[in-house]
Amino acid sequence: MGVRYLVIDDQLAAQEKLSVKQGALVRGSSDGPGVVKDSPADKAGLQAEDIITEVNGVAIDQNNTLSSLIQNYQVGDQITLKILRNGKEMNIVVTLEEKKI
Repeated sequence: MGVRYLVIDDQLAAQEKLSVKQGALVRGSSDGPGVVKDSPADKAGLQAEDIITEVNGVAIDQNNTLSSLIQNYQVGDQITLKILRNGKEMNIVVTLEEKKI
């Protein structure tokens, strides 16, 4: 999908003063940016610091990570991500593509 993220737990939520205690915080690292240029996430408008809370209505939590939920879909599938951006909830549709190396 083309995102780097941190799994949100109680500790990260408190440290970052997040409004949610589960989900995926889109954030870059020394490996690269939070949203990979020209990736499906980039094309759909996902941004660094967005918090992804659901994939097709399934909440992201310790048992359902973003990567494990996305593995349930195929290249070409459209998935709806529920995200929080600047405190506002919105849905973003992402069309999955083959991973570029």
